[in-house]
Amino acid sequence: MNKKLTLIIIIETLLIIALFWVLIFYGKDEYEAYQAELNEEIESPSHVADKQGISVVTLSPEIQKNSGISTTKLSATSFSSAQKSVGNVVAIDSLIEAKSKYLNLFAETSIARAANSQNLQQYQRLKSLNEDDKNVSDHAVQVALANANADQAKVTAAQLQLKNLQITTKLQWGEALAKLVFSDKLPPHLQNLLNRKNVLVQVSLPLNFASPRVASSVYITPLSETNVIKAIYVSPAAQADASNYGKTFYYSAPAESLRIGMRVSVDAPASGANNGAVVPSNAVVWYAGKPWAYFKQGKDQFVRKPIVADSEVNGGWFNQNISADSEVVVSGAQLLLSEEFKYQIKNENED
Repeated sequence: MNKKLTLIIIIETLLIIALFWVLIFYGKDEYEAYQAELNEEIESPSHVADKQGISVVTLSPEIQKNSGISTTKLSATSFSSAQKSVGNVVAIDSLIEAKSKYLNLFAETSIARAANSQNLQQYQRLKSLNEDDKNVSDHAVQVALANANADQAKVTAAQLQLKNLQITTKLQWGEALAKLVFSDKLPPHLQNLLNRKNVLVQVSLPLNFASPRVASSVYITPLSETNVIKAIYVSPAAQADASNYGKTFYYSAPAESLRIGMRVSVDAPASGANNGAVVPSNAVVWYAGKPWAYFKQGKDQFVRKPIVADSEVNGGWFNQNISADSEVVVSGAQLLLSEEFKYQIKNENED
């Protein structure tokens, strides 16, 4: 009997232990669900609200102070930035050839005019003699007239070629560079193009960039070098750049470090100053690969707005479309961004 009683007690003990572990196993999920509900009940309230599609973070002055959030007012300023662009050194062989052709045609015209003048005088003399009792034959008078007409035809042909040369040169190179061919009085930066001391650089500038002024300049740098070269404005270019980037202009630059076909980077001064404000660098937060800043509205509301980080100045970035006296967060912007993230995650979970 004692053995049977002992066996029964052992079996009952094992059953109790097994039931205990079964209760623990199946009660685990319910316990975790209970804890989650409890955490949701005691979760801190959201400080972010969606107003007309814009996330607005609202923090009381006390929370702002305890969180170390501080702001500063922006001041109105003006800024004139250099326009970054590209260019290339172009050959002017056709201009040199046109200059040589012009000189030849000019010489031919001068010779033909001189011969025509002499032949006309000869014709008039022989004609007078012929009319005075036929002291010379009619044939001699006719030959003199034919010679005069032939020389006049040479003058007319040369003048026509000169006119065509002027038209084609102006169409290809423009009025200013055509002076290299047809004028002897040239400013130094143009004269140096002819004697190879300077090279011609075609510069591309954006469509909204104001046309350069006479005698204005840009600074160019060969892509493979670091030395900066001053280039003097010549004229609008008659042809577009191969990249079809904006408007093109011709500049004359010293030839020491420049060669035909060489690509250059260009720094062109802006035509005027723009009005705006400087957003401090410590106010900028980066989100989705873009720069943003938080602007304060009223006493307790903050709105994140995009800024432009193209024009860097001392201490921040110049922004043209931000009004002066705006109040921007310079300390605690990352905390405000975190509040927005929590709000977005919560909404995604509820959906």
